[in-house]
Amino acid sequence: MAVKILVVDDEPDLELLVRQKFRRQIREKEFEFHFAHNGVEALELLNTAPEIEVVMTDINMPVMDGLSLLARIGDLDRIIKTIVVSAYGDMDNIRAAMNRGAYDFLTKPMSFEDLDITLNKTVQRVRVLRQSLLEHEQLVAIQQELNVATRIQQSILPCDFPPFPSMKGFDLFGTMIPAREVGGDFYDFFLLDQDRLGLVIGDVSGKGVPAAIFMAVSRTLLKSVALTGLAPVIACNRSISYYPSKIARSCSSHYSTES
Repeated sequence: MAVKILVVDDEPDLELLVRQKFRRQIREKEFEFHFAHNGVEALELLNTAPEIEVVMTDINMPVMDGLSLLARIGDLDRIIKTIVVSAYGDMDNIRAAMNRGAYDFLTKPMSFEDLDITLNKTVQRVRVLRQSLLEHEQLVAIQQELNVATRIQQSILPCDFPPFPSMKGFDLFGTMIPAREVGGDFYDFFLLDQDRLGLVIGDVSGKGVPAAIFMAVSRTLLKSVALTGLAPVIACNRSISYYPSKIARSCSSHYSTES
C-alpha cells in the first residue's frame, strides 16, 4: 500500500521537483504525494485524507506557518511523522520544531540526496509503526476473545452453591483458577441417583485454548457416560473411546490413571 505524503510549501516549483525526483516511487505506487501551500490548506487536506502519514512542511509560510501547523498536527489522533524544512543555520526554529514533535528536518538549499534519504527513512518508520499498530489491534482482539472464552469456560463448570439444597448429608464447593486465561483443569459433580454422587476432577495436559476445548469435551463425555451407571474406570475408558483415534491414543493412559 502506498504511503501518502503531504508536502506543504509556498514555493510553486517544489511540486514539480518532487514529482520528478520521486517519479519511480509514484509510478510503482510506493509513494502518493499531496501538496498544499500553507498550514491552513494542509490541515484541510489532513482532515479530508486521514490516510496521509508523512508531512514535509516548510517553516516560513503565509497564513499559517510550519510551527503552528506542527502544533495542530500533534492534536490529531493518528500516525503522522513530520519533516520540517528550514533555512540553513536556523537552529532556533529547528529546535522548536523538534520540541513540538517533528521527526526529522531538512535545510535549504535542499539537497536531493538528503531529501531522498530523509524521506525514505521517515516512510520506513511509518511502515514499522503501522505494522506495530496492526499487531497491537490483533492482540487486543485476541485478548477480548480470550476474555469471552474465560467467561464461557467458567460458566460450564458448576457455580451454584450449595448445589443440592434439599440434601443435608454433605456440603460441596469447587472452583477452578486457570494458569492462563483458559486452561484444562476441570471438575464436575452430579447425582447418579438418590444415594450416589458422581465426582470428577480432571487435569488436561497443556494449557491455553487447546486444553480448554479438550476439557469441555471431556467433561461432557464423562458426565453423559457416568450417568448410565457404569463403574468409574469403565466410564472413563468408555469416554475415551468416543474420541477420534489419535486423541484417544495420546490421552488414554492419562485418563486411566486419573480415574
